[in-house]
Amino acid sequence: MKKIATIILFIGILSTSFSVNAQMLERANKYFESFSYQEAIELYEILWEKDSLNENVSKQLATSYRMINNSEKSELWYARLVHSNIATSNDYLYYARALQSNKKYEEAKIWMDKYQKSTSISNFESIRPKQISDLKKDSSRYRVEPISANSEQSDFGAAYYKNEIVFSSAKERSSIIKRNYKWNNQNYLRLYKAEVMQNGDLNNPKLFSGKLETNYHDGPVCFTADGNEMFLTRNNVSSSKRAKRDGEGVVNIQLYHCKKEGNKWSKPELLPLNLEEYSTGHPALSDDGNSLYFISDRPGGFGGTDLYVATKTVSGWSNPKNLGEHINTSENEMFPFVTGDKLFFASKGHYGLGGLDVFTIDLKQENAKPVNMGFPINTSKDDFGLILKNGEGYFASNRLKGETYDDIYHFAIVSRLLKGQVFNAETKEILGNSKVSLLDDQGEVLESIDTKENGKFEFMISKVADYKIESVKEGFSNGLETVLAVNLQNTVEYNLSVYQMPIPKVETKKDLLVQSGMVLENIYYDLDKSNIRKDAAEELDKLALLMIEYPDLKIELSSHTDSRASDAYNMALSERRAKAAVEYIVSKGISSDRLKAKGYGETKLINHCTNGVKCSKAEHQANRRTEVKVLEQY
Repeated sequence: MKKIATIILFIGILSTSFSVNAQMLERANKYFESFSYQEAIELYEILWEKDSLNENVSKQLATSYRMINNSEKSELWYARLVHSNIATSNDYLYYARALQSNKKYEEAKIWMDKYQKSTSISNFESIRPKQISDLKKDSSRYRVEPISANSEQSDFGAAYYKNEIVFSSAKERSSIIKRNYKWNNQNYLRLYKAEVMQNGDLNNPKLFSGKLETNYHDGPVCFTADGNEMFLTRNNVSSSKRAKRDGEGVVNIQLYHCKKEGNKWSKPELLPLNLEEYSTGHPALSDDGNSLYFISDRPGGFGGTDLYVATKTVSGWSNPKNLGEHINTSENEMFPFVTGDKLFFASKGHYGLGGLDVFTIDLKQENAKPVNMGFPINTSKDDFGLILKNGEGYFASNRLKGETYDDIYHFAIVSRLLKGQVFNAETKEILGNSKVSLLDDQGEVLESIDTKENGKFEFMISKVADYKIESVKEGFSNGLETVLAVNLQNTVEYNLSVYQMPIPKVETKKDLLVQSGMVLENIYYDLDKSNIRKDAAEELDKLALLMIEYPDLKIELSSHTDSRASDAYNMALSERRAKAAVEYIVSKGISSDRLKAKGYGETKLINHCTNGVKCSKAEHQANRRTEVKVLEQY
């Protein structure tokens, strides 16, 4: 009887344990489904301690740690998950990204390649360890320092506002009612402004505007150049300031617009660019204020959040245009910023060091590709939200604190990369093995390199100034391109193409004269005169320059007259004209033994001006000319 009672007690305890675990799992799942990942993690880890073979709990833990951006714990749980029976191709991707964020690039490449083989999605870059090494080699290109205004919580989303910087922060505030963002247990974001110090540091942060606050996230933002209009990202809230959730329970972000009214801001109004049930945010204005860039996960994109642009019209804003596959990938593109023709943005889809990396692209260059800004702007962690003015600016990163604890950094561009390629101007094919030189604005050579078959060249410059790039190759005219300082100020990498025109093979000195571009017009004289007119002098000056450039060139100047006098007179006049032309050339420093004067008397080209037939002025002039003839020898 006692044995039976013990068995019954054991069954009761076991039943109670199952019941407790089931209740805990239900609570953990509710936290997970409501995006309260920190609370969900605590319960899932207890459950896993009790049953380490539960693959579903491992998957929930891997996902939760990924969502709060903890790459170390995310790697740990995905390492278990990818070898389980429930692993999917996306788990390979997330595992690769976690390894990459933890600087385990070789291993990350293995799992990224495995992911790409298991999916049809291909519009993002694989992990390339060699290129990653290249991104780190020029670490002296930037000077990077954290700002003093950073808090213990997340600070990011810097924006220029008059002489200050406005940013979003989750910093602690003295308040009776504490409201935390359940996703990561930080405070909801508020807008702050800070003073810009001479060295670029940000100090004395203050609340930007209490009137603009909601009970949810506010920011990031951007402003018009005069600071009188603001485009604001915030959670989608109702008129009663309650969150509006989509069909999956997500509170999307939306774009708002407001204006300065005296010392206060007007009530933010939703922009028509928003799309119900989808997120729209992270605004960035072009310098002229006519183009608004933003992110959205709306249908028709390439996956995740894509970058879009809308153009200002008379009636408002145009329909948003996706920036296309050169910029957008199947992963997230975020935090755009525009200055001049340069777009800066953050992405996980283009090859980088890990997490979000900052990229730049020339919007005016057709088929341009995003350029990774390299270390130390980018690290294996999340780096994003870059803004730039006059060669320096700000960006955010979680490189020190990890997870979603971001800090703002000030940076300055110390050196810039000038790079390009040489092409055949006639065929547009790559022209290799040229000597390419970097020249200053006075034409002095600063540096030269010999290109290889690919025709590529690179120069690192530390000074913002005007430069020239000259390319020289035998059999081709020299290529010369100008790089202006104004285009270098906010550029980290300037790309250009240099073109060289092939020089045809010279068979005779006559070919040389034609190829030189110095094809002379006929040299005309006044009636019965042999003096050199002004228009004739201009042509003869060209000939003198040509003979200076080509010292082995010999010229015959042959003169003709019309047929209105005797043969003897016509011959004498044509000889005087030819000699006058030769004497003019000699006066310019050309040796007389390189010149020959020849009078031919009456022209044979037009002779119908005799017998009383009246000729036109043009016909008469055609009969009073000196021709240039290139001599091989005499």
